Amino acid sequence: MKKRLHWLLLALTAGSLHAVVVIKGTVVENESGHPLARAVVAAQAVSGGLPFTIRTDSNGAFQFAALPAGSYVVSAVKLAFAEVQYGQKRWHAAGMPITLADNDTADLTIRLPHYGAVTGVVLDENDVGLPEHDLAVYSNTRPPRMLARARTDDRGMYRVWGLPPGTYLVRTLSKQYDDGGYLPTFYRDAPTVEQSHTIKATLDQQVDHVDIRPTPGQLFTASGRVTGSVSTPPTVTISADTGTEFGGIDSAGNFSFSPMAPGNYELLAQGTDHGRPLAAFQIITLDRDRGYSINLTGLPTVQFVFEDTSGQPIDPRQVQILARRKDLATETKAETLLVNGKLSLVPGRWEVALAPTTSYCAMGFTPPQSELAEHGRADGWNEMLLTSGSQNIVKFVLSSSPATLSGTVRTAAGDAVAGVPVFLEPFDLDPRKRLPEIRTMRTNGKGQYQFGGLAPGVYRVLATFEFQMPEAADMESSRAMTVKVEEGTKTVFDTEEFVIRN
Repeated sequence: MKKRLHWLLLALTAGSLHAVVVIKGTVVENESGHPLARAVVAAQAVSGGLPFTIRTDSNGAFQFAALPAGSYVVSAVKLAFAEVQYGQKRWHAAGMPITLADNDTADLTIRLPHYGAVTGVVLDENDVGLPEHDLAVYSNTRPPRMLARARTDDRGMYRVWGLPPGTYLVRTLSKQYDDGGYLPTFYRDAPTVEQSHTIKATLDQQVDHVDIRPTPGQLFTASGRVTGSVSTPPTVTISADTGTEFGGIDSAGNFSFSPMAPGNYELLAQGTDHGRPLAAFQIITLDRDRGYSINLTGLPTVQFVFEDTSGQPIDPRQVQILARRKDLATETKAETLLVNGKLSLVPGRWEVALAPTTSYCAMGFTPPQSELAEHGRADGWNEMLLTSGSQNIVKFVLSSSPATLSGTVRTAAGDAVAGVPVFLEPFDLDPRKRLPEIRTMRTNGKGQYQFGGLAPGVYRVLATFEFQMPEAADMESSRAMTVKVEEGTKTVFDTEEFVIRN
């Protein structure tokens, strides 16, 4: 008993030596003010480190009871609701840090709005709803990127939710009924993206009457046979900009897909022969019913070679490579490759990049196909095409002297701004290749920031609480400043906090 009391006294004494603060509050639904149970609340110290997280109770309440004194950004999120950072001015603005001294308590109310939604009816030629008709919502980009899919009910009605504020495209997908087929059609009854109309999603709002009348038309069937020695049943998929589908395949390797619209597609077949992976990849154009023979072979191999700017080899164990496979529908999640030796990858289109590090930066990239080689910055995603059974060499040229960019953020009056987000955009790098799109960090207590591991090039810098993550258009409208960094340099770039004046 005495020993237990001794340890308890020690713990209490130690606690009194380290000042603590309390952050508590309630998370509620924005429209109704009703408490939100089981929302996730995070308190992220501006000084860095992992965030403290907790879930709200049945009354929407939360409490961080013993945090170290300091500055925190507090946020809350729940399924179907937009994430909110406490103190943000508007949607997608950055939250204002809460600074707490010894034994302070903050009592907060965080209101979560619902994401936007879109509803409508898919109609036939006589304005009768089409049941079980698939459609998709796309980003308003070129090319569009599929974000969500839905299927109509028995009356042809649909609803897609979870849309952040922004503009989107809506399109029906191919559908074969007993009495005929329908081609993919954009809202408002447009066959191409150039003729389509966008819809605008906002928080806590639903866009109604986004009705689409898909164009009747002939659909075609892709079928064939997968050949090759396999010990397990193979799989075959077909990809288009509308998504990826698995084909039905029998024990003899005969496969077929549901009827599809004319266009370009990618076929991928995979199987194993007593543990040895096999695959085959084809790019096809479907303009009539077609049959294809797909022969499974060994996976293509890739050997990564690394050199410095003087042509001297670099030990592959000192670097990491990120890779993601691309098809017409989407990109797979990036994975880290172990590059010490030859690698076997599934055939098709891939993108590879040097994983972020402060030790090296990418200066050059040479893919297996010389015709795909691009001039310009290599410190982003670099594309390569791997054909079935091929042997490939990929070369990165690296510099062991990446640049550093640092500075101080001040108000218009000259005061240092602590905890303000600073955004760094690689301005002269193709947006489709960026890794990541924009880097971000918050200034320390003295208003200072620092980005390391930078490749030579031109960057835009913006310091502001107005955005959580600005788009390129936001960087432009905010008059973000440009700065050029050179290999191995430590560039100092002070900037002024950007504030939107209402």
